[in-house]
Amino acid sequence: MTKILIVDDEPLIAELLQDRLEAEGFEVVTQHNGLDALQTMLTLRPDLVISDLMMPSMGGVPMLTAMQENAYLADTPVILMSGRPEDDVPKDCRNYKAFLRKPMKLDDVVATVQRVTAGEDGRV
Repeated sequence: MTKILIVDDEPLIAELLQDRLEAEGFEVVTQHNGLDALQTMLTLRPDLVISDLMMPSMGGVPMLTAMQENAYLADTPVILMSGRPEDDVPKDCRNYKAFLRKPMKLDDVVATVQRVTAGEDGRV
């Protein structure tokens, strides 16, 4: 079963995504900041991370940078999501597989997750 880690400081969003993705057959764990998410990644070894861009303690960009610097996490695909435009993601941090602009439709999230977990380009 594909393991997904959802990282979002808004518990309602994390819960909605978790419920929908579990209904699609994915195993889902949630965290609410990048620092806790990194710890979870080291034990869970998720197949995919879906992360908010702006969060307390550690946002999506510093988390993604830390993942790139860790040999165990560097190849883990990441889908970023934010209410801000994709242009707000720093240019040197472009190794994520897809970007979802909030608010997003759950069907779009599922379709993007399916593309990325199948090894396809999530940027459609």
